[in-house]
Amino acid sequence: MKVSDSEIQKYYNENAATQYTTLASRDVRHILVSSKAKADALEAQLKAGASFAALAKKNSTDTLSAVKGGKLTVQKGKTVPEFDKEAFRLKTNEISKPIHTQYGWHIIQALGPVKAASKQPLAQVKETIRQNLLQSKKTAAFQKWLDGVKKDFAKKVSYQAGYVPAGTATDTVTSPTATTTG
Repeated sequence: MKVSDSEIQKYYNENAATQYTTLASRDVRHILVSSKAKADALEAQLKAGASFAALAKKNSTDTLSAVKGGKLTVQKGKTVPEFDKEAFRLKTNEISKPIHTQYGWHIIQALGPVKAASKQPLAQVKETIRQNLLQSKKTAAFQKWLDGVKKDFAKKVSYQAGYVPAGTATDTVTSPTATTTG
């Protein structure tokens, strides 16, 4: 069995957006709290020079990022729209005003530049695609052969009286003896 370059190209074209593309991303810190008043108080502390990481650890209700000083990597389009818009709008090291989302009030700090979306070139993934398509062809061929064997022998196999093979009826009487006629 072989996989042609045109089959590889077709598979790549059909799957590039979902399998071989990474979204734009950015490292940020954020603090999530439940009230605007708490967010405003934290913003004031940040403006006065308080450590963002320390305030996130102490105050954020997002426990997964709080233990890391509020740090997380966000991918464009993968967070709620209000958060996404602000996280990708900020300049590096800039701190946002409190923004409201369905989860509460966030203060976001951009830690670095936006990393652009990228797509793996076909040359980089060609052999992986070839192997996957080849395996799929082999599996399909084996299944076709197996189905043919089952069909060919379905009328040639008889079982001892009273034995019903599992999966052919609801009765589960079993016997280890089967005979083949030919």
